[in-house]
Amino acid sequence: MRRFYQESWQGIPFTAFSHASFFRLAEPRFYAVFYEELFRRYKSWDELPAAWRAVKRYNACWLVDRLTRIPQNKDQPLCVLSIGSGVGYMEHILLEKIPNLEVHVNEPSTVSMKWLRGHIPAERIYIGLPPACLPPDIKYDMIYLSAVDYGIPTRELVHLLRELRAQLAEGGEIICISASLLEEDTFIGAFVNAIKIVIRAGLHYLGIRRQQFWGWRRTRKEYNQLFKQANFTDSTDGYLDDADQTYWIGGR
Repeated sequence: MRRFYQESWQGIPFTAFSHASFFRLAEPRFYAVFYEELFRRYKSWDELPAAWRAVKRYNACWLVDRLTRIPQNKDQPLCVLSIGSGVGYMEHILLEKIPNLEVHVNEPSTVSMKWLRGHIPAERIYIGLPPACLPPDIKYDMIYLSAVDYGIPTRELVHLLRELRAQLAEGGEIICISASLLEEDTFIGAFVNAIKIVIRAGLHYLGIRRQQFWGWRRTRKEYNQLFKQANFTDSTDGYLDDADQTYWIGGR
């Protein structure tokens, strides 16, 4: 596992709206201010970067394919929960493909919900940090985390996965789609990365390149270990055939 840093997101430099912290993870307030800036620059999902939308659309369609394989009660729609839904683009695609899908979403701040509020009832939007903000009496056919695990420390992520597993309906699954896979973690690689961090820290404090501590990259082995620690006995993983060859892991 390695720390990594960001200077911008969705084409928006962090210095345009916030003070970047080299040692502290971005907090809910940071994301709230970021989304305020994003909504000033973009007026709809269709204006977001095309390459990003293409990957997210592919990932959402891949989830749709998995959802259609779940045995469905004709009198009850499939129910999914998105942890860290962001601007809600993937959820928008899910509802586009499965109009009667019951979508529930979670975000630490209400700000990012601007475009999604018109598509999802307020009672299915959970604001805060999971699992504490989630209603305990709802069972989901699928719970997915798309490009959010990087910002969650290992102990907290294991706890979250364990708690979410208890909220799966029979036959349901949890999917983690990673945007921060670490291909390998050798001693030499870790040493070189440590040197890079020292250089980045120097550039940050000199004001040459302000960088935000964004989270952790994890290896495929570490992801599998996380799911084992969270008591998943039936887990699978692989790579999506999108432009980024995105890694995913799922468990039941």
